[in-house]
Amino acid sequence: MNETIIEFNNKKRLIHLFLGVIITLVCLFSAYYMIAIATKIRLFPAAMMLMLGGMGIYFSVIAVKDMLKKEHAGLILNSEGILFKGTSAAREIGLVKWSAIQSVSLGKAYGASFIFLKLQRPDDYIQNLPAQVQNMIRTNGMAVSAGELSTDLNKLKDHIDQYYRQFGQLNQ
Repeated sequence: MNETIIEFNNKKRLIHLFLGVIITLVCLFSAYYMIAIATKIRLFPAAMMLMLGGMGIYFSVIAVKDMLKKEHAGLILNSEGILFKGTSAAREIGLVKWSAIQSVSLGKAYGASFIFLKLQRPDDYIQNLPAQVQNMIRTNGMAVSAGELSTDLNKLKDHIDQYYRQFGQLNQ
């Protein structure tokens, strides 16, 4: 058990991208209707729809760029630690050593299930993150999701638990 690499699932990513494009189009068409067709123009809702449409276009471009990258490893587990590339916060944190992890647990946040890696000294890892994200990681731990990975949450938890049992206690 030297290293386990779990790749991103492009099918899941494509579904997320498709849903994002649909929402973007709905926002842009709503803004167009509010500005060009409606008898009474309501500026704030139209501006809000335009802004949401613009954000949707921005995030869709980022999603396409991520899908076209040569690097497909979404999560790497090895004797050193865990490297999760599924969120911008996790990419900023980088490799989390097994010795820095206090506990591994399943939990829910915002209606989605995550694996939370409670860190012993989170400030060693989170100094470059926004304050709100820092507080969330201090409170709950670093969230790892299987949402875009080519595995399900329970199998992912089993992999992480196995590595944590083998290498976490050795390094403490």
